[in-house]
Amino acid sequence: MVDLNTLVEETGAESGITFNIDGVLLESVNLEYDGNVAAMIGMILKMCLEMSEDVNNGDLKQVMIKNNDGIVVANKSQDDNCVALLSKDISKMGLLLRKMDTIFNN
Repeated sequence: MVDLNTLVEETGAESGITFNIDGVLLESVNLEYDGNVAAMIGMILKMCLEMSEDVNNGDLKQVMIKNNDGIVVANKSQDDNCVALLSKDISKMGLLLRKMDTIFNN
């Protein structure tokens, strides 16, 4: 998979998490309630994956959640493992998206 500590450090994200598509936590960095977060993001990814299939838009690759207090970028690999980065600095959105694309497209 990916070295989560290095990924968080390189992107400047506040926290990161790896989990499977069923929301089972694999690893987390700087994240309180990491099991709950893994389950919730896993459910979001699974629902988006099903929606993408229903409307014939191809395989789901990435979900971005932006709110007033930050951003979450989550990617799903072909083997259904997932990585999510969380940042309170919305200006890091481009860096997070680009880094995740680089990791999952190689």
